[in-house]
Amino acid sequence: MNFASYEFWRTLFFCFLGSRLIIAMVARLAPRHEPDTGKWCLAATGLILLGVESWLTLVVFLWVVGLSWIGVLLAGRGWFEKPYRIYGGLAFALLLGAQLAPLFYYKYWDFILNEWLGLDVRKPSVLIPMGLSFYTFQKIGFWIDTIRNPGRRPRFLDYLNFCSFFPQIVAGPIERKEALLPQIESVRFRIHRENLETALQWIVLGLGYKLIVADNIGGFAQAFRIDPANAWHVWFECLAFAIRIYFDFSGYSFIAIGLGLLLGVKLTLNFRSPYWAQDMREFWRNWHITLGSWLRDYIYIPLGGRRVPWWAVNTLIVFLISGIWHGAGWGFLIWGLLHGLGVAVCSISKDRWIPFAPLRWLLTFAYTTATWLFFLERDATVLWQKAASLVQPGAYSLPNLRHLQQVFTGPGEMVVSAVILALAAVALAIEGLGVRRDLEPYHFGRKPVAGVVLVFLIVLLAPLEESSFIYFNF
Repeated sequence: MNFASYEFWRTLFFCFLGSRLIIAMVARLAPRHEPDTGKWCLAATGLILLGVESWLTLVVFLWVVGLSWIGVLLAGRGWFEKPYRIYGGLAFALLLGAQLAPLFYYKYWDFILNEWLGLDVRKPSVLIPMGLSFYTFQKIGFWIDTIRNPGRRPRFLDYLNFCSFFPQIVAGPIERKEALLPQIESVRFRIHRENLETALQWIVLGLGYKLIVADNIGGFAQAFRIDPANAWHVWFECLAFAIRIYFDFSGYSFIAIGLGLLLGVKLTLNFRSPYWAQDMREFWRNWHITLGSWLRDYIYIPLGGRRVPWWAVNTLIVFLISGIWHGAGWGFLIWGLLHGLGVAVCSISKDRWIPFAPLRWLLTFAYTTATWLFFLERDATVLWQKAASLVQPGAYSLPNLRHLQQVFTGPGEMVVSAVILALAAVALAIEGLGVRRDLEPYHFGRKPVAGVVLVFLIVLLAPLEESSFIYFNF
């Protein structure tokens, strides 16, 4: 479900057009059924968009959704309360395991059984169903929230729309039951004109971030010639990836917010200018916000949070889980561990570690940029060579600095890359201006004049080849 592809918008257009015709016909023949007809059309749209991506994506999605609904039904009947603790515990474990089974099979099978345990078991399909990690966490969260507070059981149609709401189904935000379900219960499948201007601002900003910056950097990065022994090369590669992944993932999130507003649904803002954070705690309050809150509420707090003396261990556990959630590999685990250590150290020292705010920002940005190395490099041998060069003084020699231009295949690529990185720096500076003035997130980027400039740059600079969003791989 690639928001930056023509196929997505064409399919969505025909689904919406067909839905509006069906709704209009039902409104004329059986007006009292119009609201539910709209909801069935909305659910069908989400499922069709998933099916267009691949039948595997749709089948696995329905498997997770169905099992979660069984858990909701059991929770409504009190299966997980004290009188049924034994049977409820067994049912909980079975359902949880069955919901996580596709995630294990498609994402972690090879890493756990072959790389970790050395069993040399045949790999499953290399294709990972799109959005698997995101909607698995969201459905488990819905189920657990129902166990904690059963209340009124939602209608299956509303539950299905909660699960299949297409703007956020494959890459978040990971919405919570209390935030999204009430909106879904009252949703009408139509364009909400009162939200049109704001929605288009978010969509244009997201497409600009994705097509102007992220896709161009991603295209150039494929041709980068990185010398693992040259620290300047490695830093440049990490910086390019840091820019790319942020503009790619935040761009998706902005488009999702805009699409949600068009349908009258307010989704959670998943990013708040995280690269202007002054410590690692602030970074994670502003990066992938819904994943952080999910891990906090369903793992960190149940482990004891900060109420226990070993809270730092709890922090490391949460970030190790965050690392492995992003991908199956030792690099992802190390990335999670390093971020966990960073958050723990900042939690202990708070602002005392460095009193000068600009220096705190610089060190935080440098730390997050360097740790992206463990996220982007999949070859273990090359990863350790690059990591070693970052901490070796000799790798920062002047000859190595003079060889920085060797990253590029030619002067043309160097110039264009410099232009794209300069545009990214301007966008980040505009974000920082809004943060400094304590304005609404991305205030200046959503101004009408900014929208005109972004549309012009999209037409001028967007690559001809379509590129999927990075987080579709996670």
